[in-house]
Amino acid sequence: MSSLFASSANDSEGTKPRSADNGSAVVQTADVVRDARNPISRHTVADVARYYNEWTPDYINGFGEVFQGARPESTEELLEYIKSAARLEDGLTVLDAGCGVCGPATWFAEHGDLTIEALTISEVQVAEAQQRINRRGLQNRVTVRQGDFQQLAQIYPPAHFDRILFLESLCHAEDYRTVLQQAKQLLKPGGCVYIKDFYAIDNRSRPEVLEMQAQDLRDLNQVYCLMMPDIPRMVDTISALGFDIVYLRQPLYEYSSKPWEKFMEESKLYWLPKLDPNLDINTIEFLISTKTHEVFLNR
Repeated sequence: MSSLFASSANDSEGTKPRSADNGSAVVQTADVVRDARNPISRHTVADVARYYNEWTPDYINGFGEVFQGARPESTEELLEYIKSAARLEDGLTVLDAGCGVCGPATWFAEHGDLTIEALTISEVQVAEAQQRINRRGLQNRVTVRQGDFQQLAQIYPPAHFDRILFLESLCHAEDYRTVLQQAKQLLKPGGCVYIKDFYAIDNRSRPEVLEMQAQDLRDLNQVYCLMMPDIPRMVDTISALGFDIVYLRQPLYEYSSKPWEKFMEESKLYWLPKLDPNLDINTIEFLISTKTHEVFLNR
């Protein structure tokens, strides 16, 4: 289990139960837990770009080159884990969508025979990433550019990638469905998408905590310019787009709060949940494919 750790922002908006769609959706609070099937207007692409342009120096000082909150203490352990979980095998062409300063992308290129395209909405991150690519001599292996991953089909050709990675980046999207639909267009036959991100805990069995969870999530969303869905609607979105789910699970490493604590010290961006964070959010990783049964049956 992993969780975020900080925020003191307050919001005066009230909460209300969100009823299920024909009984299938999670009862949560409509203003803080997104429906992954529909776009949101709480923040825009420009908001996310401004957020990362402003806060990237603090992310670097706090996290180093790998901006991942759900992680073990060791960055090497985390990247080894993701490389294995996403099945980044030699010879593949990979897209890191929401790449930060290319910490993961450059590490993957140095530890495997991979060609990597990296995309970030932040011009500050592009400049930082290019410096790291140049210092490592990876100009022929890693290419970074500024762009919106909701416009993937306008940036990259169809059937171009073997793997597409969303490493704690999809939570910033205005429209999950559009992003994943376009990601599917970019996959080669047999390719797959790896998603590691945060999701709101389903507290239907604990109605007494829903109001506190709503306030915690409202604070979290405001401070970090994101909005998390619940798992049922995420699964429905993935399935409706024609993906097969290879796996859905919590990451199989021991979570450490130390990197987040260091980031908070640097940035002064605090999330102070009223609940145990494990009752607010959790981290889930998906591997999804259009050819699950053919490609992964015997693995």
